[in-house]
Amino acid sequence: MPETAVLLVDDHEENLIALEAVLEPTGYRLVKARSGEEALRALLQGDFAAILLDVQMPGLDGFETAELIRTRERSRCVPIIFVTAISKAPEHVFQGYEAGAVDYLFKPVDAVVLRSKVEVFGQLYERGRALAEREELLRATFDDAPIGMARAGADGRLRHVNSALTQALGREAGELLGRTLDELGPRAEAGIDAAQREQLLAGRIARYEVERRLVGPRGTTIPVLVSASLARSANNSRPDLILQLQDLRERRRAQRDREQLIRAQAERAQAEAAAERLRIMQSIAVAALGAEDLEQLLRELLDRILEALDVDRAAVVLTDEAPAVVARAAGGVDTVVGREARDDVDDITVRVMREGGPLAIADLPAAGLDASSLGPAITSLLAVPLADGEQVIGSIHVGTLTRRDFDEETTALLGLAADRAGLAIARTRLYERERQIAGELQRSLLPKRLPRVPGVALDARYLPGVNGTTVGGDWYDAVALPSGHVALAIGDVVGRGIAAAATMGQMRSALRAILMQGDDTGAMADRLNRFAHALGPEAVMTTVVLAILEPATGKLRYTNAGHPPPVLAGADGRARFLADPPSPPMGVLASPRYTEHVTVVEPGSTIVLYTDGLVEEPSEVLDVGLERLLDAARGAGRDVAATCERLLERGLRGSPSRSDDVTLLAVRMNETLGDQVTLEVSGQPGGLFAMRQTLRRWLSETAADASEADDIVMACNEACENSVEHGYGFGDDLFEVAFERDGGEVTIRIRDTGSWQPPRDEPHRGRGLPLIRKVMDAVEVTPRNDGTTVLMRRRLAAAPAPSDRSGAEIAGSLARGVSR
Repeated sequence: MPETAVLLVDDHEENLIALEAVLEPTGYRLVKARSGEEALRALLQGDFAAILLDVQMPGLDGFETAELIRTRERSRCVPIIFVTAISKAPEHVFQGYEAGAVDYLFKPVDAVVLRSKVEVFGQLYERGRALAEREELLRATFDDAPIGMARAGADGRLRHVNSALTQALGREAGELLGRTLDELGPRAEAGIDAAQREQLLAGRIARYEVERRLVGPRGTTIPVLVSASLARSANNSRPDLILQLQDLRERRRAQRDREQLIRAQAERAQAEAAAERLRIMQSIAVAALGAEDLEQLLRELLDRILEALDVDRAAVVLTDEAPAVVARAAGGVDTVVGREARDDVDDITVRVMREGGPLAIADLPAAGLDASSLGPAITSLLAVPLADGEQVIGSIHVGTLTRRDFDEETTALLGLAADRAGLAIARTRLYERERQIAGELQRSLLPKRLPRVPGVALDARYLPGVNGTTVGGDWYDAVALPSGHVALAIGDVVGRGIAAAATMGQMRSALRAILMQGDDTGAMADRLNRFAHALGPEAVMTTVVLAILEPATGKLRYTNAGHPPPVLAGADGRARFLADPPSPPMGVLASPRYTEHVTVVEPGSTIVLYTDGLVEEPSEVLDVGLERLLDAARGAGRDVAATCERLLERGLRGSPSRSDDVTLLAVRMNETLGDQVTLEVSGQPGGLFAMRQTLRRWLSETAADASEADDIVMACNEACENSVEHGYGFGDDLFEVAFERDGGEVTIRIRDTGSWQPPRDEPHRGRGLPLIRKVMDAVEVTPRNDGTTVLMRRRLAAAPAPSDRSGAEIAGSLARGVSR
C-alpha cells in the first residue's frame, strides 16, 4: 500500500517546520510546498490524504490555490484545511469554505486538535484506498487464495473450491464438489454449525466461525477453522455461502512454540530490565566521575536520562540553594542550566517535594498543573524526588509531547536514577567546595597585587592544574626594594597538597625577608637553602629563580636553583633563554654553591619567569615545550598583560587542561619612565645611588643637557640627604621622591615623615639649602608635624614656552597622580 502523504503549503519556512513538528507523530509522509504554484505541481506528482493550506501567500493565495485544486478531477475530493493568521471575520471564513475547504483553523493552532483532524482525514483516505484494493482483491483469481476457500449453496454443498483447499485436504476438486463439510468430516461432528448457518442465512448474524475436523488422505484428521459469510447475488436470490478453511495444524504448532517463546521472552525481559537498570546506574556513575562541576554533571545526567527512558524532555530542579538551580534538556538541543527564584519553581516540583514520592500524569493539560521546568507542549510527565541522604533537595522530571502512560518499570528506573543522581550531586558539590577552598588558599599564598615600579611593567598569571581540589606548590613574588630596584622570584615546590603548600608558604615568607636585603642573589639563594634545610623532615625539594632588576640601568642579577631557565625577549623580536648552568634545587644539598649571573635588559625587552607546567607535557619531550615557549616570546609586545596571555595560549596550545599548575611572571623594561615618576627611597647608600641613577635616566628623556642634569641631580641628592639626616637622624626609613615634567619645566618633590632636628652649630654645615636654591629656579620647604616637603623647580634652557600651571598646581598633580 502506498505511503499516506499530507501536503503542507505555506510561504514561511518556520511555519512549515512547526507543522512538521506537530504532524510528525502521525507517521504520515509530509510534503512541503512554499507557494500555491509549488503545491499544484506536487499534486501532479502524487496523491494526498489532506492539504494544509495557508491563505496569505505571494502569487497564488490560498483561496485561489484551493479553487484550482477543486477544478482537477484527481484532486477534487482531497480535504483542504485552511491554516491562517488573518482576520477571523466571517467573510474570510465563508470565502475559505466557498473555495472548497473542509475546515478553517486560526493561528496559533492547537497542536493536538490539528493532529487529530489530519489523522481523521488520513484514516478516511486509507479506508477508501483499502476498499478499492479489497474490491480488486475480490476480483482476483479465486484459486490463488493462500488459504482454502470454497463457495457453497444454502444447503452447504460445495460448488467451487480453490487449489489451496484441495492441497490441504489431499483430494482432487471432483472429490469435494457436491459434498458438505459434514460429509467430509467425522460423523460425530455432523451438524456442528447447523444452527449458526441458519442464523447467517436468516440475516441475524453477519458471519460465524467454527473449529471442526476434516478427514484427509489415508484417514488422517485435519483440524480447520471454518469462517462462513454470505455472498449475495445481484438478483436477490437465496445467497451462497463463502467458506474459508484455515489449516490449524501450523497454528497449533505455532501456538505451542509461541507459548514457549513468551516464557523465554519474559525471562529475557527481566534480565534486560536488570541490565538496563545497571547500565543507567553505570552511565550516571560515569557522568559523576567525569564531571568537573555541577553544571556539567546535570548536562551529562539529563542526556543519559533522555536516552535511557526515551522521553522528549527532562529537567532537574534543585531547591536547596537560593536561587534554585534548574537544568532543562530536550532531544537535539543543548542542555540549559540556569537559576530561578525558589518561589518561582513549577507546581510539579512543589508537589513532588511535598509528597516525597513519584508523580505520574498521563494528561497534563487536563490536570491543569504548571510544568514549566519541562517547557511547553508537554502532554505526559513523570517526576520523582531527588534527595541527599534524608533531605529532599529537588526533583527530576521527564515528559513526552504525546500521551504516554508511564509504567511501574519506568517509574522504578527514574527513581533509581534519582538515587544515584543525588549521590553524584552531593559528591560534585563537595568537589566544587574543596576546589574553591583550594583556590582561595592558593591565592592567599600568592601576591594580591604586584608593585608599581617606575620604568617597569609587571604582570603575572596562575592557572591551577585540572585537579583543582589540591593546593599546588607554584609561587611567585615581586618586591619593590628601597634602593629603587625590583626583586623577582618564582619557585616550584615538588608535589601537591598541604605539605607542598606549607613548604611553599614558608619559603615565600622567608624569601620575601631575604629579598628586602637586595644583595647578591647567590648569597640570598644560599640563605634560602639553609632555611629550607632548617624545616627538617618537612623540607621538600624546591626549584627557584631569584633576580634583582635595576630599572635605571637595565642590569639584571639572577640565580637559578634548578628551575627552568628564564626567557629574555628583546624589543627586536628575538628571544633567548638565560641558559647559564643552574645551581642545585633548594633542600637537596646542605652546602651547595649558588652563582649569581648578570645580564642587561634593554628598554623594550621582557623577562619571563615561569614554572614547568607551562612547557611540560607527558606526550612530548621537554625541548618541544621549551621551543614552543621561545617562539611565543618572540612576539612579546608593549602590553605585558597581552604578552602573558600570548605565552599561555601558545604554551598551552589553547587548552588549559594541564595536570600541573602553570605560573608565569613577566617583567618589561619600558622605553621611557614617563612624565611622572615616584620613588620610595631608603637612607641607605644604595638607595640614594639608585635614586640618582633613575633621575639621570629620567632627565635624559627630557631636554636637559649634561650640566643641567648634574645640577638637578645634585640638588635632589642634597635634599634627600637632608631628609636622611634631619628627618630620620641618619636612619634607613623610607621617604618619597617624585619627578614631574611639564613642557620644559622640571619639578622635584621630596617628602619625609620624620621629625626634623635643629641643625648643629658647625661652621661647615648648613650650606645645602643655599646650594639647592642656587642651582634651582624655585625652592619651597614646607615643614609640618607629620614631616617635611621640599618642592624644587627648574626650567630647562632648551625648553618650549612656559606652562601656565602654578607651583601649587604642579605640587597637587604630584600628590594626586604619581604612581607608586
